[in-house]
Amino acid sequence: MWIAADDDAVADIVGDQGPDALTVDAQTFADRLSRRRGALKPALMDQAVIAGLGNLLSDEICWQARITPTRRLTDLEPDEVRRLHTTMRRVLRTSVRHERVPGLPRWLTGVRDDPDPHCPRCGTALRRGHSSGRTTLWCPNCQRR
Repeated sequence: MWIAADDDAVADIVGDQGPDALTVDAQTFADRLSRRRGALKPALMDQAVIAGLGNLLSDEICWQARITPTRRLTDLEPDEVRRLHTTMRRVLRTSVRHERVPGLPRWLTGVRDDPDPHCPRCGTALRRGHSSGRTTLWCPNCQRR
């Protein structure tokens, strides 16, 4: 636990934070992603880009938006960025209602800990990999791009 005397002290402790993922508008979201290179998932998890997204939320957002987490940011089309923003807001609102990232049966998080996880949408065996040192799950059928 850190105790901060004022806003400047808080900034010194937590470092550079991007806008809150739940309240960021679509244009700011697109602008923040457009300034980055590399893959989608590490950018989503980077708190300096967008604050509040972790490993589970990032996988869920990518899966629900049907975009592979390894997709290069420079390859994203404007409609895909809009879809990511809309999906992020929907996933976050649902998570807030549940007070956690829910393991809903129709969500990726509902099957990610299964011994042999399959996509809740199409039934395809999910793939596992690593991104930014974290386990990443995606559906090779639903998240082709």
